[in-house]
Amino acid sequence: MTERTALARLLLDMLGTARPVDPATLAALSEDEWDAIGAMAKQHRLAPLLHHRIGERGGAWPIPDMLKAHWALGWRAANVRALAVQQALTAVGTLADGAGLPHAALKGAWLAWQAYPHPALRPMRDIDLLLSEDDALRLHALMAEAGAVPGRFSHTPIAYARAHHKHLPPLHWGPRRVAFELHWRLTNPREGEDRDAVAARTEALLARRVRARTGAAEIVCLDPTDTLLHLIVHGAYGRQPFDTGPMLLTDIAAAVRAAAIDWPRFWAEAAAGGWTGGARLILALTAKYMGPVDSADPDPAPVPEALVATAEALMLQDMDARAERGFATHMAEAKGAGGRTALLWRRAFPPRHIVAQQAGVAVNSWRVWPAYPLRLADHARQWLRRRGDSAMDAEVSDMRAMRAWLGTGG
Repeated sequence: MTERTALARLLLDMLGTARPVDPATLAALSEDEWDAIGAMAKQHRLAPLLHHRIGERGGAWPIPDMLKAHWALGWRAANVRALAVQQALTAVGTLADGAGLPHAALKGAWLAWQAYPHPALRPMRDIDLLLSEDDALRLHALMAEAGAVPGRFSHTPIAYARAHHKHLPPLHWGPRRVAFELHWRLTNPREGEDRDAVAARTEALLARRVRARTGAAEIVCLDPTDTLLHLIVHGAYGRQPFDTGPMLLTDIAAAVRAAAIDWPRFWAEAAAGGWTGGARLILALTAKYMGPVDSADPDPAPVPEALVATAEALMLQDMDARAERGFATHMAEAKGAGGRTALLWRRAFPPRHIVAQQAGVAVNSWRVWPAYPLRLADHARQWLRRRGDSAMDAEVSDMRAMRAWLGTGG
C-alpha cells in the first residue's frame, strides 16, 4: 500500500457515513499528509461535502484550521454556483421545450436537486443533456443563436465529435459561462458497434424520462433507475476506471435512498450491457463507506477484497498524472511492437484541433505547428520524470488489474 492509498482510505472514511474516523489518527497526520488530503479533496470537488460532514459527524476531528476554512469557502462557492447552474439549466430546458426537442438532464442535475439534502453538496463542472443525435445538433445551433459560446480554445469539429465522442463540443451559457455538453449517447463510440442500436437506446431512455423540480422551476431528467445504471457505467467503464472520484459513492447512496429503483430492470440491463461486475463492485464500495444498499441482486456474488482495495486506490488517484498513467497503461496493454508503435504515433501526432486546444491557440493559427514538437517534448519530459516512480507503477498495476477484471483491458 502506498502512502497516498492510506490517505485516500482515510479521506473516504471522512466522506462516508458508515465507518468511524479515529480523531487520534487525524491528530497524528503530518502537515504534508494534510496537504495531500487537501489536494485530493480539491481535485475531486469534495470541499462542500467535507464541510458538511464536519458539521454532521466530525466536530471532534482535529483538522487544521486553514483546511477547515478552505472547505467552508468551498461550501459557500458551491451555493453560488448551484444557483447559476439552476438558472442555466432552466433556461436551456425552456429553449429545448420551445423547439419541441425531447431531452433529459443526466447525473448531477437530478442528484443535486432530488437526491442530496442541498444542491451545493453535489457540485457540477458542467451540465449534461441527452437528446437524439439530430436534436442535439438542433439544440446546439439554437444555443449558439441565443448567445452561447464555445470555450476560448475549444476547437473540436462537430464532425469529429460525432465520430469519436458521445457529446458535441461544449457551449458556455450566460454570464456565469455554465458549460453544457449535449449528448446523443451515454458511452463513447466503439469500433464495429451498431449505431442504430445506440440510437434506439437513447430513444428508450428519453421515453422513460421524468420531470423533477429544482426550486421554483421544473426540469426533465433520466428515470432514477437509468440514472443509477449510468453512474455505474460512467464510473467503472470509462477510459480510466474510477477516475470520476469518490463522489461516485455519495451519488450512488443518495440515488438509492431518494428514489424507488426498479432493481429487476437494473440488473437485467446491467447483464445485457456486460456491466454486472462493475455494478457489484461499486455497490459493495458504497455499502462499505455509506451503509447497506438493498440491491436485490438476483445472483449475488462476492467481490474480491483485492478489487475493492484497488478501486479505493483508483478512486483518489492523482489527476495531475492522468495522461501519463493512461498512456503507460495502454502501452502495457498494447499488442506487440505494432500496437505500441501505433499508440506512440497517435500520442505524437493527434489531430490539429487537439494540439491547438492544449496549446491555447486558435486552430487556424500558424502557432499550431511549433506546438507539435513542444507538446511532444513536454510529454517526453513528463514521461521520463515519472518513469520508475513507485506510486505511478502501483497505479498502472491497479489500473490494469481493474480493466482486466471489468473486461475493458487489452
